Amino acid sequence: MKMQRFLALKKVKKLLCFGCKLQAFEFRCINTRTMEGVQLSVCPRDVMVDERVSVKVSGLKPNQKVTIYSTIDGNKGEVFASCGCFQAKEDGTVDLNSTPALSGTYKGKDGMGFIWSMCATSGGKFGLRLLQSDVTKPQLVNISIHNGHHSLRDLCQGHSNPPMAAEVLNRWYKSPNVSRFPVNSGRLRGTLFLPNGPGPFPGVIDIYGAGGGIMEHRAALLASRGFAVYALAFFGYQDLQKTFNDLDLNYFKEAVIFLDTHPHIQSGGVGIIATSKGAELGQFLAIHCPLVKAIVNVNGMPYLSFSPIHDGHTSYPNAIELDLDLYEITDEGIVAKPGHCFDTSKFFKVWESDVKILTLCGTDDLNVHPDLQQLQADCFPAHKRDNIELVVYKGAGHLIDPPYSPHCRASFNKLLQNCLVWGGNPVDHAHAQEDSWRRTLNFFNKHLRNGCVKKGQVKSMI
Repeated sequence: MKMQRFLALKKVKKLLCFGCKLQAFEFRCINTRTMEGVQLSVCPRDVMVDERVSVKVSGLKPNQKVTIYSTIDGNKGEVFASCGCFQAKEDGTVDLNSTPALSGTYKGKDGMGFIWSMCATSGGKFGLRLLQSDVTKPQLVNISIHNGHHSLRDLCQGHSNPPMAAEVLNRWYKSPNVSRFPVNSGRLRGTLFLPNGPGPFPGVIDIYGAGGGIMEHRAALLASRGFAVYALAFFGYQDLQKTFNDLDLNYFKEAVIFLDTHPHIQSGGVGIIATSKGAELGQFLAIHCPLVKAIVNVNGMPYLSFSPIHDGHTSYPNAIELDLDLYEITDEGIVAKPGHCFDTSKFFKVWESDVKILTLCGTDDLNVHPDLQQLQADCFPAHKRDNIELVVYKGAGHLIDPPYSPHCRASFNKLLQNCLVWGGNPVDHAHAQEDSWRRTLNFFNKHLRNGCVKKGQVKSMI
């Protein structure tokens, strides 16, 4: 019987781990039991990254002290890890949703703390950020339970008892009901994520900041919630220009037209979700392109920064220069918060357009001064105040990503060849990410899904 159970469990694991398809969701929950009778349950076993999971342990002794240790391998060999120290209940169980972590990388009752509290543990390197470069594969979370209370350092170094039970959680950015298409249309570059089916679907452009290259994780997740999302690269990718100096506004206009005229995407307007430099460009684009109907602005500057942008023969000057003398150099890296423009006459006059804006702001953003977001909102005349919604998150930093993403306080920037300090603390930042994602989905559903439609009826996938 034991051998049959082992082979059956091995077969299930093989289907889930190597099949890499959410169609295998009939195996939603997995329980592993050791010779000691300790059972670790992870349910669901496969989830989208914005979904909560239930992690439970049973078969322990009453009041037994245990540590739950979780790890994720990064794209470049780095390891991110978390731990929580618990005391079992009288019935010998631990439920991460209801049993408080007494110590570890987080404390208290939080069923997703084992994910969002993760931190880099690799080789003493600083400035690492957990990103999923290949969204067609799951993010694998290794979860194990150990007897006694252990520090994260001891667990990472193997100075603990062997695990009493272990499991793997598969977290997905891209649903199997979404198709991924590289974009190489004229000079446009990036990746388009389309929900399966005839559509038409609301279109959204996803733009990140001054790091360059391309990031697909947020676009893939948003597409998994029923939107057609174009992750737009604008420098430092393939044959695009190497820096963001002297950008061409027409490139971004072409991206809007590409999305708006796609046969499976609604016509009449698109949305933009953007962070930092990308959010700055998204706001500027909305002034010059009426097809931009809704923007989610994640800690973006309300003016052109560092370099001008041109539109044909017209050049628009930047409000500030890249002056490192204005920044604060700390042990963590560069704090860019002091080097900003507070002259509202240089702000984007987005209130002169009809675009709707959801601005997400972290009060501990150490890269873009958070007061800028309130100053911009105050610039809207009374009859346009409903066009902007400002949500301020106490204790959150600059990089507000999808729910449960581990907090990144600082990361390496290629342009500056140093770490940029983003700010925030893990607990408040985790709350901001979960709440802002819900608001983002509601915002786009309100202003895009119920807006202009190309033909037929839009089928919601949420």
